[in-house]
Formats: sequence, C-alpha cells, structure tokens
Amino acid sequence: MLNRLRAQFVAAATLALLLALAMITVIGYYMASQTFEAQINMLIDAVLRNGGQMPKSSIQFEASERLMLSPEQQFETRFFSVIIDKEGVVRNANTESVFSIDDEEAAELTVTLSRKNDTDGQIMHDSSIFYFKSNQMPGGGRMYVFIDCTSRVWILRQVQHYLLVVSLVILLIFSLILIFLSKHVVNPFIRNSEKQKQFITNASHELKTPLAVISANTEMTEVLNGKSKWTESTMRQVQRLNALVSELVTLSKLDEKDELVLSNVNASEIVEEQAENFAQVVLQQGKEFTKEVEPEIVIKAEKRGVQELTSILLDNAAKYCDDGGKVAISFSGKNGKGARLTVTNTYAAGAGVDYRRFFERFYREDESHNSKKSGFGIGLSIAQEICKKLGAKIQVTYKNGDITFAIQFK
Repeated sequence: MLNRLRAQFVAAATLALLLALAMITVIGYYMASQTFEAQINMLIDAVLRNGGQMPKSSIQFEASERLMLSPEQQFETRFFSVIIDKEGVVRNANTESVFSIDDEEAAELTVTLSRKNDTDGQIMHDSSIFYFKSNQMPGGGRMYVFIDCTSRVWILRQVQHYLLVVSLVILLIFSLILIFLSKHVVNPFIRNSEKQKQFITNASHELKTPLAVISANTEMTEVLNGKSKWTESTMRQVQRLNALVSELVTLSKLDEKDELVLSNVNASEIVEEQAENFAQVVLQQGKEFTKEVEPEIVIKAEKRGVQELTSILLDNAAKYCDDGGKVAISFSGKNGKGARLTVTNTYAAGAGVDYRRFFERFYREDESHNSKKSGFGIGLSIAQEICKKLGAKIQVTYKNGDITFAIQFK
C-alpha cells in the first residue's frame, strides 16, 4: 500500500507540474512568435508606405520599445520589392538589399504569387525564409514586399527547443526530488490508515464477546420466561450489531488487500446460485422476482468477489424494493467481453435522489435510519471497493420508477 500511495502521489504531483510547464512553454512560445510577427509587419508596412524602399530617415515604429525595434533596424533588414501591374506584368523589381535572389527570380516569384492571389504569407527560397505582404496601387497594380526572416525564424525555433529542454530537465529533477521525499510525505497518512484499520479490527473483536453474551442471556431468558417483545427487540439489535461488525471487518480487509488474485471463473454459476438464494426471500415478501442469466459466461475475476457483489446488490434490492414491487437480475455477455450484471427493483421514492452518494460509507437516503430498513449504508461501499479490486465499474441509474445497479466486468 505504501508503494502504491507513493506512486500515486509522485504521479499526481508530476502531472500537475507537467501541465504547468506545458502552459508556460506554450504561452512563452506564443508571445515570442507574436512579437516576431509584429516586428515583421511593422517593417513591411514601412517599406510599403515608402514605395518599396526602406526609409532613409529613422523609422518611427509604434510601440517600438515593446517590440525591441531600434532606428538601426533599417540597416539590418534584408528585403526586396516588386511592382506588378493589373495584367500581371512586372514593372519594377528592387533587389539591392538582398543577396540570395536577383531581379529575375524576384519577378518570377511575384508573378507566381499573384496568379495564386496570395497577398501575404511566408515562402522558402533556397535556404532563406521570406515573409511577404502586398498593397493595392493606383491604377490596379500591386506592390509586393519580401523581408528575409531566416535568422528570426531560427531564433524562434531555438527558443521553442530550449523551452522544451528546460521544461523536461525541470520535470526530471522535480520527479527525482518527489521520489526521494514521497516516503516522508505519505508516511503520516499510512500510519493514520493503519491505525484506523487496527482500531476497526480490535473494536470488532471486542464487540463480539459482549454481543455473544447478550445473545446467550437473551436466549436463556426466553427459555425460562418465554419470548416477549423485549427479548425479540434485543435479539434484533444483536443481529444488527453482528451484521455491522461483519461489514466493518470486510471493509477493513478490503483496504488491506492491494490486489485480488484474479483467475477465470464461471460467473454465470455464481450469479445463478446467489439469485436462487434470494429468490425465496423476495417472494416471501410478496414481491415479484425475475432472473435472466446467460450460461457459461467466464470472466477474469475472483470467485468470492463476484459472490459478494451479487449478494450485496440482491440484498439491497430486496430491502428497498417497494411493497408489491419487483426485483430483477440479469447477467449477459460471453467470455468476459462486455459481461454485465444488472439488478433492478421498483423504487417509487427514488425521484430527485442524489445517487452519487449511494456509494459513500454509512450514507443512507433515509436519514431517519428507519429500523425497518436494516442496512447501515456500508454494503454499496463494499461493492464499489470490490469492483475497484476486480477492475470492474459499478453505476446506478433511475428511470420510470425503477432503480438499477449495473456492474461492467472486463
């Protein structure tokens, strides 16, 4: 249990850090790329406004301090511009401020973009990356401006790479520290859990002796003086306490087991047997009982666990079924593929009930704890714990006056 709790703690903390680092990486890269694009757009707009030439005077860029653009930017920027008329004929090409492309290549590239109606975007030429943008000119022509962004793109990719590497390194170091410290962190919880289980076990053993004495004394009183409503009430309460002690011990044992030993079991036989055991109990209460159990359904489970699950659900259905109502059990699915156990009973008072709380320990929908319903709110909690051990899933639904508990086995 200690190793499992440590693993869960480390996994949860590591996942939280991973999500935080992922957010930081994504936000950091997004902000860097937005700044990069804003810088390029400002430079392109400056060239477009100046007729395809970089302004000779200091360029006044809006928010230039935030975007880290200086007046010297005009001398650092490699660009070329092309003017094309409305017929698609190149009228002027300026490639003086770029080395990797000549006038002919610039004209051919611009004509291609014009035919595709591309007015802005990114292109690759040889090993260089250019961002481009165009403006409509008087007379129907267009001016295209291309700015070399190779170094900026490379820097942006390096930023992304470094962010990922640093995040992974931080995650690794943090995980190692967590693994080292996890034992000290979870030890208090383990000790508290063990003390609780030890208390339940000890209390259960201590209760058994006085309960046995009370039961024996009551039986002797009935032998000597005959039964009375007082002795019958005492025996009922003794039986209730014995049932409670048994359920508490069952819960404690389930908590102690990390895993159940699973094997192939004929679940159909187990469900059929439990259904037969409860059928007479339900019928004696004046209620209807039906069962549909497909034969030879084999699942990967633990025999005692399947017995407990079926018994708990049938006992719960019989206990809370409406007077004159019906209880139905169904088991279907071959060879463990979608094997499903459902137990349904009529429950007129079920509308508006918070069914999510049904699996809480000691929870009972009847808050008055009416003694006619002899449960303690532990049975369904035990069923949920068994399902976790078996790798199964339990659900509860309510529809048209019927409540259904369903268990889906692997």
